[in-house]
Amino acid sequence: MPPTTPIIDPRNFQDLVDEAKRRIPQYCPEWTDHNVSDPGVTLIELFAWMTDILLYRLNKVPDRDYLKFLELIGAHPHPAVPASAELTFWLTAPQRETKLIPRGTEVATRQTETRPAVTFTTDSLLRIRVPQLRYWVLARSRPSGGTTGDAYEDVSNRLTWENAAVPVFQEVPHEGDAFYLGFQENLAGHVVRLNLRCERLEALNINQEDPPLTWEFWNGDDWAPLLPPADELVLLRQLEPECAELGPRLDDTRGLNRNGRVLLFFPRTCAMRQLRIGDRALEACWVRCRAGRRRQDERFYDRSPVLQGFVSESIGGMVLASHAHEIVGETLGRSDGTPGQSFSLLYPPVLPRRTEGDLPETIEVQRPDGGWERWREVEHFADSTPTDSHFVLDDLTGEVRFGPRLREPGGEERQYGRVPPKGCLIRMTRYRSGGGAVGNVGRGTLVVPKSASELSYVKWVINLRPATGGRDRESLEAFKLRGPKLVRTREVAVTRADFEYLAREASPQTARVCCIPVSAQPGPDGRLNGGRDGSATGHLNRSAPSYVRLLLVPAVPTTDEYVPRVQLELTPEARRELCRKVRAFLAERCPVTTELAVGLADYRWVSVRANLVMKRRPDVEAVEQEALRKRVQDEAARLLYRFIQPVTGGPNGDGWPFGKSLTLGDVYPLLQTIADVEYVEEVRFRSVTFAADGTRQLGTEERLIRLAETEVLCSDLHEIIVTEE
Repeated sequence: MPPTTPIIDPRNFQDLVDEAKRRIPQYCPEWTDHNVSDPGVTLIELFAWMTDILLYRLNKVPDRDYLKFLELIGAHPHPAVPASAELTFWLTAPQRETKLIPRGTEVATRQTETRPAVTFTTDSLLRIRVPQLRYWVLARSRPSGGTTGDAYEDVSNRLTWENAAVPVFQEVPHEGDAFYLGFQENLAGHVVRLNLRCERLEALNINQEDPPLTWEFWNGDDWAPLLPPADELVLLRQLEPECAELGPRLDDTRGLNRNGRVLLFFPRTCAMRQLRIGDRALEACWVRCRAGRRRQDERFYDRSPVLQGFVSESIGGMVLASHAHEIVGETLGRSDGTPGQSFSLLYPPVLPRRTEGDLPETIEVQRPDGGWERWREVEHFADSTPTDSHFVLDDLTGEVRFGPRLREPGGEERQYGRVPPKGCLIRMTRYRSGGGAVGNVGRGTLVVPKSASELSYVKWVINLRPATGGRDRESLEAFKLRGPKLVRTREVAVTRADFEYLAREASPQTARVCCIPVSAQPGPDGRLNGGRDGSATGHLNRSAPSYVRLLLVPAVPTTDEYVPRVQLELTPEARRELCRKVRAFLAERCPVTTELAVGLADYRWVSVRANLVMKRRPDVEAVEQEALRKRVQDEAARLLYRFIQPVTGGPNGDGWPFGKSLTLGDVYPLLQTIADVEYVEEVRFRSVTFAADGTRQLGTEERLIRLAETEVLCSDLHEIIVTEE
């Protein structure tokens, strides 16, 4: 089937005439006779006829030329985007020295008869260090109504004692009593086993199977939990017997009442931080164990447990990986010494290059002495001088180009960028190829290390969270639709539509953008307050047109299935990176005084309970009837997942509109389209919220879900009940 001819300019003869007549009062107000008998109107019609002929020929431009025109104005199809996942490496045993997981380590899914393996490579070097305790501080909580603040006691000198015998809480413990442990290394992305020697006491008035203790780390602003979410714990217990032995909170000390172990999972955002303890500010990687009820009816300590010492060991680490395979040291060929020469990489498309560290991804040209000179990648050669070692790399085609020599208007020639000397060997140090929606694999699927022989100290590896962010290359049709918008915006954000379009251009991971007016005043630091990721929300009472708030919805790979929360809300690191990229891209294209507030959309999760009545079919056997009922349930669920979806749902299939409420009138006609459904008996909605530990909490049944201007609707799990007439 031949490609559809693109319509570059849809105006016809009458459109051109009408447009010219509308401009007469602006440019020639004394011209008042607009009848066809007027000579001026005759000239307008003549030029409109000539222009109509030109537009007809222009609209016959084939796809190849149309795409070339877009390329000339700097437009290119969006390349595939790699999915990202956090990999957890578990060691065979605690090591006495730092162990390395090199950058570029490959881990894949299991290959099956119908599905090839999907390979991920680590984005950075992971150093699994041996943890060393430096500080041990006791924090005594003051009772309410008394002196404010906590009392601190530094017992760090007892860390080296064989029997420290330290009561870690007050003689009569209070909620909020704690002890702090400061490590002298940055343990970001580490799994630490803390071995505790505890003095056994006869009774502590607590439920020792689930004691009122919480292990947390200091993130610079607040204390955050070190315990993984419940769904990750399920995978850990299946893989590692030690995790299954330690109980639901990975702690078998029974409330610090016997010798035991505690597993601490330090997130990759952890770092060396200063913590003010009394009148001192101490820098370390801080952990605390805090006593406090998690439930009102929970029993609490009636006396303090006693600790005799600690031994800390690293037994694993976490690192970010991307869906890609890495090519190292690919030779491109030898230079012929001419300007503007080009070479091609073997495995396009090429993912964004990484230039940090000792292993940058760039071009190297061999010197006469046998050494290698690194060249720098640039977006274009417009600012390159004849001595600049610059090159341009096309992500889609893998073409590497060096600077051209152009003739100036005065007749002289100018070289843009250096030319590699004739005969010199050219190579790509390393690059990554991959990406696409196929990389959005589920949790627990990346389990096959491809370099297991080099990592003999690694017991197993797994992704405890699903991989997210993968997106296929932009289709030809989508690129042709985007081209005219790029011409219209001219890379400048003025209107709300400009901001939304350019925000999508900033990152292919962004599927939808909503730009809303903000009424806010800057805070004491000059910034808007609030925001899900530290960006602004604007909720005060003064109109401020120079503030622009953008709500982003990430791209998701599924359209008619349940979309997991992590794909829409992203991990904290992915969320910050996406918002940073969009903010930086728009900052160069919007008015100087504009304050940008970029964050994710406010999601409203909803569960639909629907009672469907099937047509009675007495000639069908019970087994077939049950299969038919199951098919109707599945079809109803698919329709709801496809309709209540923030990216591809809604009445028009382009995502659920921001602020649009969900009514019974939206759902009844949808479910009535199922072939074997006689009628829809009842439909009710429930809003779904999530606790800090990920637990679902269902609201009361409603007939209408109202959304705020910043909210967009998402499908939670639906309940479909099918009965016979």
